[in-house]
Amino acid sequence: MSMMKTKTCKDCNKELTLDNFHYSDKKNGILKSYCRDCSYDRAQEFIAKDPIAHFHYMKKYYKENPERYPGNHTNKKIPPVSGVYVIECLLTNDKYVGCSSNLRNRRYKHSRNVGRGKQANLTKLIKEYGWEAFNFDVLEMCDKEMIFERETYWIQKLQPNLNKNKK
Repeated sequence: MSMMKTKTCKDCNKELTLDNFHYSDKKNGILKSYCRDCSYDRAQEFIAKDPIAHFHYMKKYYKENPERYPGNHTNKKIPPVSGVYVIECLLTNDKYVGCSSNLRNRRYKHSRNVGRGKQANLTKLIKEYGWEAFNFDVLEMCDKEMIFERETYWIQKLQPNLNKNKK
């Protein structure tokens, strides 16, 4: 009869089999001190405590490990072309969809809160949380003649709550 190897979790103090622990160094066979459930709970607490720090940590992690996460996860320099964009608050999940004939310039104006503040709710949120709490993504690049039509399409599709007062 073979004995199962076990380890005690530092958090919950339960004695569990080794397959209930993540590796901290797989090459050398070193396991973490916390079981999988406790590791997950600790990670969720960290994310809840500071979601912006977690967002920036993950952004950096994706950038440093492109082979593990292929795709468009890095924020490339936004070209000065026309198109439709979405701004999302990472803390409140509020969204705003807009269009511009120069996406790079529009992102800059939003980030600096420059302009007349036609989007009062968005401007208020940016002043309250700071630009670091927002994510600016280009939804679609299109011709200047099509931007209002495409903006309407994206507003209907995403139903952003900060566009409600826009007619």
